[in-house]
Amino acid sequence: MVGPAPGVDMSILALWTAVAVVGFLVGCLVKAIRYATMPIHLRWELYPVAHEKGRARYGGSYFEELDWWTKPREVSHLGEVKVIAEEVLTLKAVRENNPTLWVPSLLFHYGLYALFALGAALVAGAFSHLLGLHSLPIVHGGRALAALGGVGLTLGTAGAVLLLLRRSLDPRLRRSSTPADFVHLVLLLAVFLASWGAWFTVDRGYTVAGDFLAGLVTLAPNPAQNGWVVAELVLLGLFLLYLPWSHMTHMFTKYFTWHSVRWEDTPNLAGSGIDARVAKLLMLPVSWSAPHIRGDGRKNWGDVVSEKGEV
Repeated sequence: MVGPAPGVDMSILALWTAVAVVGFLVGCLVKAIRYATMPIHLRWELYPVAHEKGRARYGGSYFEELDWWTKPREVSHLGEVKVIAEEVLTLKAVRENNPTLWVPSLLFHYGLYALFALGAALVAGAFSHLLGLHSLPIVHGGRALAALGGVGLTLGTAGAVLLLLRRSLDPRLRRSSTPADFVHLVLLLAVFLASWGAWFTVDRGYTVAGDFLAGLVTLAPNPAQNGWVVAELVLLGLFLLYLPWSHMTHMFTKYFTWHSVRWEDTPNLAGSGIDARVAKLLMLPVSWSAPHIRGDGRKNWGDVVSEKGEV
């Protein structure tokens, strides 16, 4: 059992937490910028496209229209919202493509959703101190946060354990799993276990966590009271620093892979700007040595295409 930790300097933990949060935000920003500035993708021609108004249900396209380039396109943003909501709430893609992982993944993600909501409530409670609002039980201690944390930890722990077991015991999944698949599950499981320790000992209502965040916001860190809380903060900081560089960033990079690749069907018409972007990419040098390319590092993609007689 992890007991009191009176010798821990809370200012060091506060600094560690601040560094972890800033590192997380900067890492996510860097990754988002990297995705946003990538070269234009090759058209996949994958259907259905969620924003096709009236046609998405059967995988249709505006190309079905005679003289489509002379007619205004009808786009349904509501269709995109529906598809994204279904994926977030039901993990449809996992259910259809890897059903053995669906229930563990659903438990795992719903646990994370609950814990993210808990974190948002605690952050709101911390900033409420700056406004002099110190009596908000929904965002600072109380049964609501205790229940939210208990549900989130239960679902998250169960999901992480089941995912680890599935990836370890199923030969096909084990062969296709990368070390990173195990690292982020083990790291999150460690965070969950430390959080369980704090929940059972000193912080079931999350008043300790709320006071710590309030101290962090007001630059007046509170003293450490329990080793479980220290372990929770250290491990959570490690996870936040690790997350932007893992594939768990699909929580926001899906915007680019769905909207900018999977659903991107803007036609390359005069004045659209696409032709200019493509022309710029065709000027990039080619060093591929494959026989069908024969790149030497001096000729560009335009030269390759011209040699093939495709322009």
